[in-house]
Amino acid sequence: MTHLRQHGVALAALLTLASFTSAHAARLQIVSTGTPVDVITQSATIDGITASRSVTGNLADASGTDTVLLSDFQVFEPSAQGGANVSDGHTHMVSVDATGASTSLTLDASHFWQASGTGSIESFELTQSLSLDGLVLRVVADAGETVGQSVTVNFSGLADFLLGGSASVNDLGLSLDVLKGGNGVASYLGLQSGTGSEALNLSFSGVVGDEFTVLLSAYQAASLTQPSALAGEATFAGNMLLQGQFTVTAVPEPDAWGMGLAGLLIAGTLARRRHARFGGLQA
Repeated sequence: MTHLRQHGVALAALLTLASFTSAHAARLQIVSTGTPVDVITQSATIDGITASRSVTGNLADASGTDTVLLSDFQVFEPSAQGGANVSDGHTHMVSVDATGASTSLTLDASHFWQASGTGSIESFELTQSLSLDGLVLRVVADAGETVGQSVTVNFSGLADFLLGGSASVNDLGLSLDVLKGGNGVASYLGLQSGTGSEALNLSFSGVVGDEFTVLLSAYQAASLTQPSALAGEATFAGNMLLQGQFTVTAVPEPDAWGMGLAGLLIAGTLARRRHARFGGLQA
């Protein structure tokens, strides 16, 4: 009988564990990849000679089923400007991967401008913007959940800001917004004027079948407020990186909670009976 009671306690514990762990499921599916925007404008004057560059909408699209991959990497040929040689380039990337149990997200925007030689940098202006609007993610069943079942969606990640160079004014921004039916349910806005890092932890509720719209944005502005003598080399550079993962946890249905509580009750009852019996024998 002792072995039977031990098996009964073990069975009740397994029943309880199964009822509660079955809640961890569901995932996100990409419904719409959204519309990307990437813009870079820059202008620099060295020894009275002004050179400018503007790049718009140059992202290559390598997206696939349940993935978004947009990228643009350019390093331009060096050019002479006044008494200096100038080189510049940038990297833009947006990546969303919803092929697994969690959905990974990366937004990466960087830029550099470098002048070497002699002369005077009389002005420098830069704006950089990378965004993805209208990315739509749907909560779908992954382990027998039903449409309408409650879920909790979490996003955990990191926002990194990195600056280098001689710009007198720097403004960097990263944002992540989640909307449901046009209403915001989660939001992050990070603004920096220097190098820094911030942890992201967002959470919002929904149900299986819900669709959420995600908006991503990275922005950089840099300028030189007064002339600067070029003595060897000058660099203006910045990088903004937002990355993390969405995970979905299904909230147990009422019958699952009932099964779990029943398992706990059975385990407690068997344990008390066993204790009473052996306590009586020892007395």
